[in-house]
Amino acid sequence: MTFLEDLLNDLPELVGRMRHHDVRYVSLKNGTGALALALSENPGQTPPAHPVASRTKAENTLVPSPEMGVFRSNGLGANHSVRSGEIVGFVEAGPLRLPVTATADGTLGSALIGDGGVVGYHDVLFRIHPGG
Repeated sequence: MTFLEDLLNDLPELVGRMRHHDVRYVSLKNGTGALALALSENPGQTPPAHPVASRTKAENTLVPSPEMGVFRSNGLGANHSVRSGEIVGFVEAGPLRLPVTATADGTLGSALIGDGGVVGYHDVLFRIHPGG
């Protein structure tokens, strides 16, 4: 296995130990790769909702990752019409499969992270375009 694959397999244990010892940031590297992890201040809590502007003034709305882990596509493609709260993907964090939900009504942009890609807490996974 590669360095990154080994780390991904050990990620749930590493995150658990970081939380247990109140470590918020760690950077690991070897000769072939590196990984930096940053934990949120409030683990397990849903990030605050993003305010949505009126449709006439709406701009692209960001869809953040709810936790660090591995992104899994929900099969929705770009230009798919979504409603606020609709599940648009998942983030796997150890045994958990956390939903990624649309933060506004509109048209889903392309996924910014490929299926199976490693994501950090609040990394932007999609943009939602107004209208649609």
